Amino acid sequence: MAGNNYKNFGATLEIITDKSQEGSQFVRGFGGIGGILRYKVDFQSLQADEPLDDVDLDDY
Repeated sequence: MAGNNYKNFGATLEIITDKSQEGSQFVRGFGGIGGILRYKVDFQSLQADEPLDDVDLDDY
């Protein structure tokens, strides 16, 4: 299966069905893709190397 790189980082993959009320809400709220961070991240202190509006997410 392509895309198993998450295992190299110690991450786990959980599949959530959209057939439940919670799963349906998740799909509507997050577009079906989400994650939970293990550590707190200070996003204000991070600096992008390039403006985010120039990034084409279809490349990933």
